[in-house]
Amino acid sequence: MTKTISFAAGAALLALAGCTPNPGANMTEGGLGGAAVGCGIGAAVTAPLLGIGCVPGAIIGGAAGGTAGLASTPPPPQYATGPYPPPPPSPSPSAPSAPPPPAY
Repeated sequence: MTKTISFAAGAALLALAGCTPNPGANMTEGGLGGAAVGCGIGAAVTAPLLGIGCVPGAIIGGAAGGTAGLASTPPPPQYATGPYPPPPPSPSPSAPSAPPPPAY
């Protein structure tokens, strides 16, 4: 029972650190947390058989947790653009030019 509680505590801590904008970190943390929970549940269920269910539980839990971690990645931020395009650049002020020469 103590092993199951420690696995659950570790999984809870990993879940609290999740949901970063990095999909690789989320998948890794979700996989580790899922494997810990799966191992704990598998060992608890098969305790009369010396806990042999830990390995398959860890495999299934890791796959499910990794998928859930990847799916929990928030999308990148969308920056709002104004409703109008920016105005064109204004011409630089220069000295008034001389009038053209008269045509003959």
